[in-house]
Amino acid sequence: MSRLLVAGLVGFLLTAGLAPAASADVQARSAMDQVAAMQPGWNLGNTLDSTGSDETSWGNPRITEALLDNVKAQGFKSIRLPVTWSAHLAPDNTVEPAYLARVTEVARWAMDRNLYVLVNIHHDSWQWINAMPADRTGVLNRFNSVWTQLSAAFRDFGPKLTLESVNEPQFAGSSGQAQEIQLLNELNASFRDIVRRSGGRNATRLLVLPTLHTSADQPLVDALATQMRSFNDPNLAATVHYYGYWPFSVNIAGGTRFDTTAQNDLTGYFDRVYNAFVAKGVPVILGEYG
Repeated sequence: MSRLLVAGLVGFLLTAGLAPAASADVQARSAMDQVAAMQPGWNLGNTLDSTGSDETSWGNPRITEALLDNVKAQGFKSIRLPVTWSAHLAPDNTVEPAYLARVTEVARWAMDRNLYVLVNIHHDSWQWINAMPADRTGVLNRFNSVWTQLSAAFRDFGPKLTLESVNEPQFAGSSGQAQEIQLLNELNASFRDIVRRSGGRNATRLLVLPTLHTSADQPLVDALATQMRSFNDPNLAATVHYYGYWPFSVNIAGGTRFDTTAQNDLTGYFDRVYNAFVAKGVPVILGEYG
């Protein structure tokens, strides 16, 4: 499951499963204000993020406007629209036009309802991006190609659309955490550069950057915070996920009570996120939790 929670610690609450502006086309606002306006949010998961050939391949029906009407009626302000692209890429990394059109259609439906929308690269993280330690050039070229196409497709969408670099970045066969942080820094920097250079509304669009594994371990939040400062870009947000304290969250190994250990895990996690980002003026999106 996943939920998206907007922190101040500003983040946003989505199930894997943001206040309206004065007009449908949001006026200029700070990244912190925009992320705050996205709360509460909802993950439109197990559909376009499925790893099969169609959004129904994991058992859910096709996304409809009626579904988004229902989400809106329940008071949600945003949706996270996770998308897995790997099954829809040609050998030259061209995105299948019909699939890209479907993603943009759903995003437009949501924005027509005055919802904020966050689009990302999702399960590609473990399907092919994780091979970057052994194939840096190939993975980076593919990643860049996908984001070049997505940037072109979304460049004229209103500012209620946000883009997230990659979901839960991870790497197989690396030499260790230092290399993994360096590889993620390359991906995040390339993502930001491609989107910004594509022009249109992408020049100032809110962009969302993850920590390694979307974890709030201290070295990982420190690494992302350092990189974000180097960009000197006011239209950025960080993102982490929270599935802890794990024995309590999944009710294993006797972790059936919200005891001191579970409480300390939670408060320590969010203290680290707050101190690294929010206290320094950087909004945080809690993209998933459970």
